[in-house]
Amino acid sequence: MAKRRIVISGYYGFNNAGDEAMLTAILQDLRNNYEDLDITVISGNPSKTASAMSVHAIPRFSLWQIVKTVMHSDLLISGGGSLLQDVTSWKSMVYYLSIITLAVTFRKKVFLYSQGIGPVRYRVIRVLLKEVLNRGVTAITVRDKESKGFLERLGVKTKIYLTADAVLSLPPVSKHIGQEILSHAGISFEKKNIGISVRSWNTSAGWMEGFRKYISDLSKREACRFVFIPMQYPEDVRAAKKLAQGLPNCYILDQSYSIKELLSLTASMDVLVGMRLHALVFSAINHVPMIGISYDPKIDNFLTLIGKKAACSVTSFSPDLLCRETEREMHTVYTKEDWALTDALCKRADKNIEILKSVFTSKEDLA
Repeated sequence: MAKRRIVISGYYGFNNAGDEAMLTAILQDLRNNYEDLDITVISGNPSKTASAMSVHAIPRFSLWQIVKTVMHSDLLISGGGSLLQDVTSWKSMVYYLSIITLAVTFRKKVFLYSQGIGPVRYRVIRVLLKEVLNRGVTAITVRDKESKGFLERLGVKTKIYLTADAVLSLPPVSKHIGQEILSHAGISFEKKNIGISVRSWNTSAGWMEGFRKYISDLSKREACRFVFIPMQYPEDVRAAKKLAQGLPNCYILDQSYSIKELLSLTASMDVLVGMRLHALVFSAINHVPMIGISYDPKIDNFLTLIGKKAACSVTSFSPDLLCRETEREMHTVYTKEDWALTDALCKRADKNIEILKSVFTSKEDLA
């Protein structure tokens, strides 16, 4: 039986835990449901991606290799995550749309996998997005209703399915690995450990000082430690060092960790306070109480899906509110029923691969 040749396009190879977890989840779904796969990932670090994920990998900006690989493929998967937005950079959005256009030009099947679409600020980019997605994309799955609504209002006619973030299909992990990492870092467990996930974000200069006040105030009120977990290395380590300088009870994990290690570290926390979306997602997978700080609509969209709201945002940061929310989470005893919305969302994440299978039911469908 000939192998199914699949190309996966996304923000891979840049030490961003959310994107690497997305790739891990997509590969897990594919391998659990198909045999004889020949998978190539377009990556910013092909050798690392190939080694870590057991796939072929080609450079992100090697035009000839991308053209040749897509031309000889059966299916392009674009995803997942926030690829199609122009807030971070309109250039990256044009890049991903160009790869989709390339696959459509070669008459390949194209599947958008668990995408979070938008925001898209520029009219010309919105027009381009609509034209590309209507031109020959086979199917689209999105992780929240806001993305689906945006595409429908834009006039996208390709079939759009509402699912959930593909990372939620990853299973919970043991705390053992995370606790070993914490022990080696000199972090014990006689106090509550508050996981912190922050990133650089300069829209509001005041949020970082507000965060410092939150840590200082909570340290005086509760017996706890603050453990900074880097979801993108080394950028998040730099942000953590700047924020935590001179503060008590702060521990910064300053290494690059695998997805399994990050999941286990998150599972080892008593509460997770996070700006990074997938720090919150990892907490949800492991049933760890979480508090979101919004810097982007994707944070609010995810929290809404599990019945929560962000405690505050980078533009209206409230140390007092964040303290109260953390104390409440620290002292709440959760039951299985309290996680019902989260567990339902995890099951919805399985629909991504089910929809792909329904669209491509055989080798002939991928040819």
